This record gives sequence, structure tokens and C-alpha cells, in this order.
Amino acid sequence: MELETANAGTSLSDILRVYSALVPPKQIKVPPVFTFSEVHDFLLNNILLNEHLNQYPPAQTYQRRFWKRALEQLEILSQNEEDSEIDELIYQHYLSLVPLAGEDALPHDSYITHYWKPPVSKHGFSESKCTYETATLLESQTTIAAGTTGLRTWRASLTLAQYLIGHADLVVHSTVLELGAGIGFLGIMVASLQLHSGLTSQSALANSTQSITIPTIVLTDVDSCVLDRCRSNVTLPCNWSSLHPNIQYRQLDWFDAISAPENLDTLLTEVNADIILGADIAELGQTQVFDPALVPPLVTTLSTALSQAHAQMALVALTVRNEETFFYFLKETENVLVVETIGHSMTSNFVLDQVDAGQEVKILRITKQA
Repeated sequence: MELETANAGTSLSDILRVYSALVPPKQIKVPPVFTFSEVHDFLLNNILLNEHLNQYPPAQTYQRRFWKRALEQLEILSQNEEDSEIDELIYQHYLSLVPLAGEDALPHDSYITHYWKPPVSKHGFSESKCTYETATLLESQTTIAAGTTGLRTWRASLTLAQYLIGHADLVVHSTVLELGAGIGFLGIMVASLQLHSGLTSQSALANSTQSITIPTIVLTDVDSCVLDRCRSNVTLPCNWSSLHPNIQYRQLDWFDAISAPENLDTLLTEVNADIILGADIAELGQTQVFDPALVPPLVTTLSTALSQAHAQMALVALTVRNEETFFYFLKETENVLVVETIGHSMTSNFVLDQVDAGQEVKILRITKQA
């Protein structure tokens, strides 16, 4: 923690956002306009004593690095303010994080909380609602865990979620099918948008005695372990999505589109989705490994899904890590479907994934040919 992150502005609340998203502490900057007391009290009351973060905490290894950096900065700031004193609770918490001799130093799964602002003045949202909502997930801290890269959220998911927040009308009244749902971030966001469209608080939904019609969301993935984590995250009590009554979790192998099309047809007929979503699904396991064998079954899956009666479009967000992969997927898709690149911005809401820092994300709107 030093001065300010690229997008932090001058708000101390941005420290909470980047801490909750596990941004490396050396990249977290304290805006220089704040005094020791302001920074100290914010760290104490809004981070250390934060009820949500105590229930769904970042990994201890991350907390240890963060609070070591925070104490260093507080001690520097204290030199400019008389009678400044760091609360004993901060010291005690930091000491509790010091690893014991022989303790496993390998990264463990960690809760990550993303803060986002719901749309305003649409679908029943209140004009005065300007506070952040949260989406919390238990994620792997490594790129590959348990033989898969599906146990963490990637930049393309954050980008597509940002786009959907700004275009909530695409999903709030639609049956949604997600391909490669991973650990559930997009599912949480879509479910939250659908619930927000009719109510303005979780308590209102939980206590409602009226029948509320909410569309179905079907989250699919080929890996059963990933799908289990997806269900666990979507149903975390802190997430709006835990109150959604119509979320399904289905195992789907895109190769069925070629080797067992009847299985795919059965699933798609049952779902009859209005819109199909996918993020980072054109590359093998969201890595830079180029696997051309993956593209034809994926394109066939998209084509078959868009042939269903209610299907309007697919929105696919791809991080361009490997241009060969991206353009091969684009060429194969354009042979059978109509593809349009959508302009978008990532200037608000989410703290971007550090692994893909600087990588371009493209959102494709895919429809069936006339």
C-alpha cells in the first residue's frame, strides 16, 4: 500500500474493493490526501471488523502480506500526526497470521468478494440506490488446481458481467444458458440482476408472500468438480443468487455435439434458452494452450443452441491471449453463424483479474444466419 491504484481515485472505499479482490498489496495505494486517523479508522472498521470479510475472508497468506504493508504505511503516516496510535486489534490480528514453523506455504483456496453497482432507473431499481452489492466466491489462488483452470474467475467473466449490468434487459426476463460456467461468477451476476428487476432488497425477497415469476438460469460445465464448486458459490447465503428459485446445474460436454448429438439436443430442448452466455470458452482451460480440436464441437454446440425456438443470441467474451486461437474460433463460427464484435468499457465496477492484466477482451454477439 502506498499512493493510489490506477483506478482508485481518491476514495478509501477502493482499498476495500481491491483488498477483497486479492490485489497484490504492493499494488494497493493509499491516496495521499488522507490523514493517519482517516486511513487507520477505515482499515480498522471497514476491513478488520468487516462482518462480511470475517465470515468470507481472503486467504491468511494474503491477509498477512496486506496487514504487514498496512502497518508500515500507518507508521509512516503517524509521524505527521500527534497523539496517533495504532489500535492493538490491528497488531493482534497481524500476529495471528504469522505462520507456524513447518506450516504449508502453498496457496490455499480463498474467498474473493467483488463489489458492483446495480443499474439505476431500470427494471424497478431505485433512483437512490447507489451502494455496492457484492458477489462472493471461493476460488483457487493458482492458475491450475485439481487438474483444471475452472476453479477461479477470469477477466472475460468480469468484462461480460460489466456489459450485462449496463444491458440488464438482455437477461432479466430471459431464460439463460451458460456454457463453461466455471465456479459461478456469471451465474451469480445474472441471478442477481433477475432478482433485482422486481425487488430492491434481499429481505424483501426473503419475506415476500407473493408469487414472483423469475426466469430459469442453467449453468453448465464439463467438469463435475467445477460444477459442484459453482453450485456452492451460487448458493452462498451472502449472494443474492442464493435466493433465486430457478437455477439448474447441468454437466455438458461440447464434444456431444459431434459424437452424441442426441444428448445435446435433449438438454437444449429442455432448456429452450433465450440467450446463451460464455466467457473464455474458446481456449483450452482458459490458458494459452492452443487446442484446435476444441473449436469445432464448441461452434457446433453454439449453432445447435441458437437453432432452438426461443434462442435470440449468444454473448461470448474472450480474452485474446492467443491470436491464433481467437481468429480460428472466429473463422469457424462465421462459417455457420453471424458474428458481431460489441464495443464495451471496463471503467467501473470490477477490479480486473491480475493474471490477465493488459490483455484485450472481446465480446462477440452471435446469432443464427437468416
